[in-house]
Parts: sequence; structure tokens; C-alpha cells
Amino acid sequence: MKPKRPRMRFPKPLSDLLQEGLAGFGLGERLREVDIWRFWPEVVGPAVASRAHPLRIINGTLTVVVSSGPWMQELSFLKGMMKDKLNDRLGSEVIKEIILRSGKVANADAFSADELPQKKQLTARQMAFISEQSAAIADQETREAFAALMKASFESSRQSPVSDKRTGKK
Repeated sequence: MKPKRPRMRFPKPLSDLLQEGLAGFGLGERLREVDIWRFWPEVVGPAVASRAHPLRIINGTLTVVVSSGPWMQELSFLKGMMKDKLNDRLGSEVIKEIILRSGKVANADAFSADELPQKKQLTARQMAFISEQSAAIADQETREAFAALMKASFESSRQSPVSDKRTGKK
């Protein structure tokens, strides 16, 4: 007869289980970076969030798109505070630098329920890539959650992240 495992005091959130499970793949830090988009409006406030949003993070450098020159000027004075508040919220120093770029900022309130952007249809190549990447995950529930996350990411992205590096074709 197998010995019983100790009872858990309370169930763990799925996000915690995913972070623990994917830490072995080196994806734990990348998952923390994704939280930047989730926490952005809460950390910077609604006024700034409607005029600036994170574009990408590469090697600790967060690029933020700002709607106008005056707002870029204002946010340039607040970069240090934004970095500190985001890192505090993320629980570690994920952001080392913030770069401001002028660009078009889509206001989340600008879309009505009928006008939401349509999700892209995934190609067979993208679906194969998702299957290939998730195949190494032993736990079925974690594998399915990871595949769903990748699928949602591909559907909402503007460019296909799967390309032939030799030819440059997507």
C-alpha cells in the first residue's frame, strides 16, 4: 500500500502551478514579464494607461508607446517611478529600463462589444509549432493550458511568430 501524501492546506492557484511547472523550461521569467500588461493600468493609473501602453520587453528593457509629445515629455519624468512601481508589483526586478516611443495608442474603451478585433485563424504550421512546443510537458493539464496560452497569443498577434529563419518566410 502506498503511503498517503500530506494534505494541502488550501488549493494552489493555477497560475502558481504553471509558474512552478514551467520554471524548469526557463519560462518562469517570461511569464512574469507577461504580467506587465495585466498590471499596467493599475500601476500607472487610468489617465496614463489611456495614453500609453507597453509594446514589448526585451532583456529587461520595456518599450512603451505614447500617444503624443506632451505625454512623452511628462512620462519621461516619471520613468523611474513607473519602473519601481511595476517591479514592486511583479515581485522582482524584471524591468531594468523604460524606453518611450511615439506611436498610436489603442484605447481599450474605443471598441464596443460589436467592434472587437477578430482573432486570426491559425495556420497548420502554427498549430504544428504549438503541438511541438507543448509535447515536452508531461502533465496533461499543464500541457493543455500551455497550448491554449500559445494559441491565444498567436491569434492576437499581428505577425506570425513562427517563421522559416533561413528564407525569412512566415
